[in-house]
Amino acid sequence: MQHSDIVYKTCLLLVHHFHNLIYHSDRKTGFHTRIFSHVLHPEKAFVYVGQSEKVTAETPTHLEHVVPCAILISECKRLIKAGNHTLQDIAVLLQTHWNVAIITKKEQTFLDVDLGYKSTMPDGWTFETGNTLARFELAKIRLCA
Repeated sequence: MQHSDIVYKTCLLLVHHFHNLIYHSDRKTGFHTRIFSHVLHPEKAFVYVGQSEKVTAETPTHLEHVVPCAILISECKRLIKAGNHTLQDIAVLLQTHWNVAIITKKEQTFLDVDLGYKSTMPDGWTFETGNTLARFELAKIRLCA
């Protein structure tokens, strides 16, 4: 099985899990952003898209979700509740946006603290049509393979 198949099937599993939590659980629990790093471990082996061009052998680095996990979960929940997309469609969108990259610690601080994008995406960004790299582009983080 190729990694893309594993990632899609894992996304579909997660979307079903989110759906079950929303509609079949007495309590609205179970939504934790760490689910992504645990369900596909190590994420870098499955959803890695590159590293910052500023990374060197001496640079302190950080494995960063290109779209914050909180956004991945909240957008899946939003689309599930809206009922306008199949769970398969939502899984495809999740697969599109679930990526990790290695960036420098300085870039992480700039992205999360200075720009305020720790758990948000830029204004106007949408899960359905948004550029996965929008946050990185605003922070001028350029990835190379």
